[in-house]
Amino acid sequence: MKKRKKLLIILGSIFLSAFCLEESRPYEILYSTVMTSPNLTENRITLVAHTLLPIDRELLAKEIIEDHQRLNGGRPNPCFELELYRTNIHYRLGILYDTLLCNQDGQIVSEIEW
Repeated sequence: MKKRKKLLIILGSIFLSAFCLEESRPYEILYSTVMTSPNLTENRITLVAHTLLPIDRELLAKEIIEDHQRLNGGRPNPCFELELYRTNIHYRLGILYDTLLCNQDGQIVSEIEW
């Protein structure tokens, strides 16, 4: 009985530490693709959010778009497609969490508006 209790405590602490390590990391952009034409710039960004908790899509999209615009701004009429994965394991297994379509201000838009 004591061995089983010890094993449960060890396993629980391992899972808790792995969860805390994953949550402490900021989002990570894995790759991005930019396609331009004279009056439009399409940006496809694949990123890992490094979280298992619920994701505030609007806040995350706004933060990513603002950083991207600050670093790569100056292109005409930008629109963004963000492929969002929760963790690196989800990315490696191909488990997509969500695809967000955003305008140049970081606001999530529908496919019709995009």
